[in-house]
Amino acid sequence: MQKVNLSEINNYGRRFAKVVCDKFFKAQPTVNGKQIVELCENRQINLFVIKTIYIKWQEEANNIRSSFFDYAAPEVTQAMTALMNVLSRYISVKQATFEPILANAVADALLLTISPYDYYAKEFAAMGREIEVNMQVKTIAKYFKVHKKLFDKILAQLEAKGNLISADHATAIVAMLLNQSPELDNQEALLQSFDKVVPFNLNSFFTYEQESSKYTNTQLEETTFDISPLKFDLNLKEESKPITPVYTPPVVEERRIEKPIVDDKFSPLSNPELAKSIMADAQRQSIHHIIPSEKRNAFASVLFNGSNGELSEALDLIDHCPNYHAAIMLIKERYFRKYAWDLERDEVKEFYEMVAEKFD
Repeated sequence: MQKVNLSEINNYGRRFAKVVCDKFFKAQPTVNGKQIVELCENRQINLFVIKTIYIKWQEEANNIRSSFFDYAAPEVTQAMTALMNVLSRYISVKQATFEPILANAVADALLLTISPYDYYAKEFAAMGREIEVNMQVKTIAKYFKVHKKLFDKILAQLEAKGNLISADHATAIVAMLLNQSPELDNQEALLQSFDKVVPFNLNSFFTYEQESSKYTNTQLEETTFDISPLKFDLNLKEESKPITPVYTPPVVEERRIEKPIVDDKFSPLSNPELAKSIMADAQRQSIHHIIPSEKRNAFASVLFNGSNGELSEALDLIDHCPNYHAAIMLIKERYFRKYAWDLERDEVKEFYEMVAEKFD
């Protein structure tokens, strides 16, 4: 069975990047955002470079923390947000740093062009065992140009399955869509923009020998700096709709109380009767009754800035959630970032456990 030759594709990416960088950096020491957008004739390559920088920018913002200073203080948060948003408009990268980023972007753009399935299998595997669709897929939508209609269909299918989906399930969706013969961009025309820079033999990118490759799963570290107000703004027309990164609590904490993933046929999405049953059970077991009275003041003080009213409102909203994952997403969106919950606090851990108990 013919398979893509990832090693040769990566080698080609490095050769391509060297040719482009040697020519560009001969005249100037750094490359900026506007120059990256216009760097190559193949716009997908340029967009993948920007996507990489966007992700790095998110990680750097997310890693801002210290044992000696309060990064959650309103004045500090406001200043750090302003700094990161201004920095996003002043990209400046030297050749030594930029060349490997460009090489990876070329390899990814080439793989997406000749084998969309292998590209998305690689991309989803790098996102982790379980993908959060809104944060990990939807936020990078504007960086896809090649086979854009396929990407839009993939995103629509992922969103229809809910916000959380396994990487294997996401890859299976790609295979299903490709089997339906979707409308793809003209491969020959796309490959011409590669060949103009570094000529190649298309057959060299395929092999009949099975190759294995490992992709690293990356996770955002815990931080006390709320990055939700950040806007990645290149100050260009195509960046007129900035993406807002969303902080995700460390995976290890949620895994401890996470509900098991079950087969689709047992999912409320495909089983209306089960959905009604889940809703009825949730209504019978109110979280108001699960939380002991002696815990309420502690939860209000630590989690809701001393507001018993907001605690009560939060519990009402959780009671109306159809399932555990919906409740967790509600907590993330409305309260986790707003009050900068510290996952090391016992009150936070106990609150999550009681939410899990409601849906047992």
